[in-house]
Amino acid sequence: MQLYIGIDDTDSKKGLCTTYLAAVLGERLAAFSSVQETRLIRLNPNILWKTRGNGAVCLKIETHDLQRVKSETLKTVEEFSDLDAEGTNPGVVFYRGVEPELFESFYLRALREVVTTIDAEELAEKNGCEIYRWKNGRGVIGALAAIGADLREHTFEFIAYRQSEYWGTSRNIDSESVRAMDLATHPMTFNNVDPETSQILVAPSSPCPVLYGIRGKTPEVVEQASKLVRCSEPIERTALFKTNQGTDAHLVSCTISEARPESSVIVCGSVLAAPKTLAGGHVIFSISENESSIDCAAYEPTGGFRKVVKKLREGDIVKAYGGVRKTRNLTVNLEKLEVLELSECFEKKNPVCPVCTKKMESAGRGQGFRCRKCRTTSERKELTPVERKLKLGLYSVPPRAMRHLSKPIDSSIEY
Repeated sequence: MQLYIGIDDTDSKKGLCTTYLAAVLGERLAAFSSVQETRLIRLNPNILWKTRGNGAVCLKIETHDLQRVKSETLKTVEEFSDLDAEGTNPGVVFYRGVEPELFESFYLRALREVVTTIDAEELAEKNGCEIYRWKNGRGVIGALAAIGADLREHTFEFIAYRQSEYWGTSRNIDSESVRAMDLATHPMTFNNVDPETSQILVAPSSPCPVLYGIRGKTPEVVEQASKLVRCSEPIERTALFKTNQGTDAHLVSCTISEARPESSVIVCGSVLAAPKTLAGGHVIFSISENESSIDCAAYEPTGGFRKVVKKLREGDIVKAYGGVRKTRNLTVNLEKLEVLELSECFEKKNPVCPVCTKKMESAGRGQGFRCRKCRTTSERKELTPVERKLKLGLYSVPPRAMRHLSKPIDSSIEY
């Protein structure tokens, strides 16, 4: 019997991790069933009540003992869920069948919109799924979405977990070994090290059980990369996940007028004015399309990416990629920026004498310009084209500011 087990919302900001629960469960189920695939599925990154990366898990197994699988799963969820934490609301969905595509449209909604527990429960029950909830059961949403995830485009993550006595303490990872691993395996692995700051990105900062995670394009490369990382603390267990990370699956092309809060969009428009730098280093500009406009923001943590944004000028045509938030105006929190066309810019300069080709000087307030030597005159300054120091192309925020879902681009593009 083929069985899909979706699980979500078991951790909290204080600790634990749904992927760790999946790793433990996978080992327990493997004692009497065949675990064929373990998935880590990131959902809408704009959801306000997410714990960290808004990730759900799904185990695809082959079993002849359904009752034992259910019993082991529910026991493991209760054992490794932070049920005392406010905002932790686990959900488990069991689907017996061979058509997880029945839930693909729901996955896409959970990835790109805000959906409700009622939406998930109605669809699950309609298709014969068994649902288990703790507290308000909001985890049912992610659990069902993880079962229906479209992974035609996918990546992998190899995760090493800490022994429990180390949880909540500083991680003992040799930074130089991570940098060497990155040099040896990039671009088949990605987002290991931030090139601007040299910050190590494989280890989380939260008190969760994860020691490090390596993301890449094949199972073989992430497993091989993990052997290059040196740690001075023991690894309890490891797990390999098939994921939608690094795919841009959350982004949807739409018009500016179609953009909605808590969605992730790709919108195209004309820059309305040169960007402004606000207190704190945030850079803001607006783009318009037909009669609609939207703000775009590159916040301080995006580092050198803001240098690109600051070079924009009125009339430039760009595509803005990112999550939409409703503040005073709708704002795209930029993940990427594609510069499609550059407008021609001019600056006013003193006119050039047509005889000696030297710059004229002011003849006095309101009296135009003159060349003393040649006695030539001009009434006004000349408009001179300015060389734009911005290249056409696609630019991304640095890895340290990327969402889990964001697809890395060619790192040779400089800010």
